[in-house]
This record gives sequence, structure tokens and C-alpha cells, in this order.
Amino acid sequence: MRPTTGRGGLLLLATLLFAAAVATAWLVVDATLSTAETPVESVIVGVKIAVLVVPALALLVLSRRVDAAAAGSGLEWGVLVGVSVAGTAAVTNTHVGEPSHSAVSFAVSVLTAMNVGCLLGVLIGTHAANAAENARIANERRDDFVFLNRLLRHHLLNAVTIIRGRAGLVEDDVDDEAAAHVRAIRERSDHVASLVETVQTIANALSENTETRSVDVGPLVRDIAGAYRNATPDTTIEVEIPANTYVASNGALRVVFDHLVENAIEHNDADEPFVRITATQRDDTVEVRVVDNGSGFPEHVRKTAFEPGDAGDSALGLYAVGVIVSDCGGHVDIAETAGRTEVVVTLPRAAPPT
Repeated sequence: MRPTTGRGGLLLLATLLFAAAVATAWLVVDATLSTAETPVESVIVGVKIAVLVVPALALLVLSRRVDAAAAGSGLEWGVLVGVSVAGTAAVTNTHVGEPSHSAVSFAVSVLTAMNVGCLLGVLIGTHAANAAENARIANERRDDFVFLNRLLRHHLLNAVTIIRGRAGLVEDDVDDEAAAHVRAIRERSDHVASLVETVQTIANALSENTETRSVDVGPLVRDIAGAYRNATPDTTIEVEIPANTYVASNGALRVVFDHLVENAIEHNDADEPFVRITATQRDDTVEVRVVDNGSGFPEHVRKTAFEPGDAGDSALGLYAVGVIVSDCGGHVDIAETAGRTEVVVTLPRAAPPT
């Protein structure tokens, strides 16, 4: 249905119903109000007239303001719901009502039902049309976002690869002072590449409807812990996760626990730093706790640690943690236990894969 046709039809429907409501209200006044014997009867008649006319007036106002693109859906739903409700009212008054009911009373009941039904139907139809349009726009923007993200990632990673390669070619052919600069270039290139991968992970979680699968979190975390034990021998890393602790994963949980362990090590200011990762299985969830003996998160950071921020790479990494865990159907919290800060990752519990 064309938008102009839908809007014109909706306006015509609203005008006809409003005219019918006014005419019927006049008949009600002429037939009953003059014969009312008490103020209460007059009030009842007035309420009936209001219930009859107000929905038709609201429908008339709405039909003038509704978006043209949503008018067609509003008209279809309005007619469908209005006729259904009016038909129900007609049947009810015919078979259940008293035989003494006048034609005017019957018309009031059916027309009131028609007005209310049409109004509700138009509201439903326009809401559905607006929701569909918003979903279409969101999908288009998501596709644009995915394209731009992939394009940026492609060019950045290509540039980083070239920079690292060229730096490696000259590193062995320069003196110690120049070699230090070359190493700094390579380290920053690795950092940029890691940053691009983190952004890609966030983008994937935000832009795609990811399917989850069952993953045993124990081997995953132990593998990460082993890598950091080799890289940071001064830090004690303990893992206490029961066997067969399966959770729902979107394929990016390694990024979550890798960043949390790295963050716990990097910001640990204790003389003898340690990190402990434990897991507790609940009825429907699994709680994975990452605990360290550092000074922890500042008070003002705890409530917004996993939200978008501009506090540097660490904030971006924590934001990635929050996005990935949310995409898996879980959530992340920061808790204080015995003076130590705990990052608690709660994930849906999953059955072992078959």
C-alpha cells in the first residue's frame, strides 16, 4: 500500500467514525437525556457519550499526525481490530443483552467498540511499522559499520605488518642505540596490532548475532595461566577450576580471561604478586573469579570499569570484556572480598558437547 493511499484511507476512516459517533451521540442525547429523572442518570448518559466520541476524536487527531510510511499498516490493523471488536460487541448485545434494548443502545455499543478497536489497531499498526523501519535502519547501519571496521582493520594490519617487517630488516644492521629505537617501533607495532584485534572483537560482538557453544572453561584458563607464568615468572598464578566446568561461549572467551589475567598482573603493585582464578558452578550459571593481591580498582572506577571510556588501552580492554561476556549471556562485576578486589565473570552454564 502506498504511503499516501494509506494516510488518505486512515484519515477517511477516522472522519467517518467521528461523524458517526457525533451523530449517534446526538441521538442518545435526544432519546435519553431529556427523559433522565436523576442527576446520576444524566451522568451515566454523559459518560456513554464521552466513551463513544473521545476514541473517535483521538483517532481523527492521530490520523493527521501519523507518519505517512506507517499509515498503511495503521489502517490495516485499525480496520482488522475495529471490525473484530465491533463484531464481538454486536454478537454479545444480540444474544446476551436484554430484549428491551433499543436500536440506539445497540448502535452505541457497536460503534463504541468499533471506535476503541480502530484506535487500538492504529496504535498497534503504526508501532509495528515504526519498529520494522527502525530495525531496517539499524541493519543498514550495522552493515555499514561492519564494512568500515573490516576495511580499517585490513589497512591497519597491512601497514603494521610492513612496519614490523621493515624494522626487522634493519635491526641487526644498526648500532645498539639505533637498535633500541627499532625495537620500540616493533613493540608499538605489535601493540597497534593487538589493539586492532581487540576492536575487531568488540565490533563482532556488537554487530553480529553470535551463536554460542559449550566450552570447558578450565583448560582454557589453565592454558592462559601457563603462558603468563612463562612470561612473568615473578608472579604466582594459581588456577582452581573443577573439571567439566562448561559454559556458553561465543568463541571469544579467551580474550576475556587473557585480558583479565594480564590486567591483574600489569597493575599489581604487591611485593610478591599473585593471581588466582577460581570457578564455582551454580544451578544455571558459572562464576569465574579473578583475584589478585594488588591495590585493585579505585572506588570511582568500579561502577563504570566495563563501560566505554577514554582511559586508554586498559579501559578499552575492559570494555571488550564486558561486551563479550554480555554477548555470551552473562555479566561482569567487581567485588571486594577480604580487602582484595575480585573480578567476577558470570556465564550461563552449558551441557557438555555431544
